[in-house]
Amino acid sequence: MLWQTFRRFWVGTCYLLFCPAIGLAGVNVCQDPGEYSHVSLSVYSHNEAVIADAVGQSEREGYDLDLLFTMDDTWSFGAGHYYSNLGVELSGLPTNGHLHTTVLPVHRHSARGDKRRFRLSVAPTLSGSSNVMRQPGEYSSDTLQLLAALIWSRKLSDRLTFHYGLCGDHRFGGYAVYPSVGIDWRPRDEWRLELGFPETWLTYKATRSVSLSLGAAPDGNEWHVKNKNLDRESQLVYEATLVEGVLSWQVRDRVTISASFGRLLDNRYEVTLQDGSQVQLSSDAEARFAASLEWRFR
Repeated sequence: MLWQTFRRFWVGTCYLLFCPAIGLAGVNVCQDPGEYSHVSLSVYSHNEAVIADAVGQSEREGYDLDLLFTMDDTWSFGAGHYYSNLGVELSGLPTNGHLHTTVLPVHRHSARGDKRRFRLSVAPTLSGSSNVMRQPGEYSSDTLQLLAALIWSRKLSDRLTFHYGLCGDHRFGGYAVYPSVGIDWRPRDEWRLELGFPETWLTYKATRSVSLSLGAAPDGNEWHVKNKNLDRESQLVYEATLVEGVLSWQVRDRVTISASFGRLLDNRYEVTLQDGSQVQLSSDAEARFAASLEWRFR
């Protein structure tokens, strides 16, 4: 499992370094939430992909809605809702494909001016199909998740920061606690390299209002799913490596719009079918298109 995790990461990183892509990244507890209060909406669509051995096909679309409110220099909290219409054509799958994840993160920071800082993030989460989410009586320990991160950072110079810590979430499919380590290097004012695990990003600020980014990161989640009659259930696990870039335009001081194109590599599904058999399925690489609107209100 650990070898597969590192292999997927380096496949994505090598793809980033040698193949052009444009795309958009999501928000997660392992990633620093940022200094600004904001609300953002992202919509995305994936192209149709054939599942291995021609047993079916998948086509995804959905949206991400995020809210972050910074109380002061040390506390911030937020809410997020992530919807995905999986659209998998696979006989025996106990879900209608409408998948929801609701996250309520709380972040505790040390003072931002310190050379050595820490961040503790905790995010109670509900994750399930629409048949489960609209029926609170159907919630179970399989529906509830607790995402968390503890990250330390040290500023080595005005242009170089080192960070390390632990994260626990579903970015690699099933829940996992994994190390987070990397450097944030700004060799010039217009360039920024965030090199590490599990994410790598390269950003170029072309003008005062336009920036370009390329990145590689894991993309996964787990949902508690049931059929319409609520008599069949399973844990649906998805994992992949997302390689994408983003074109961002700061239209006004507080408003930014973004557009993206990327590729999902090493796609894998794990699910229990209606006949009780547990299967692992892989699908072709998928293209991902996305657009985002962000408003900073504080």
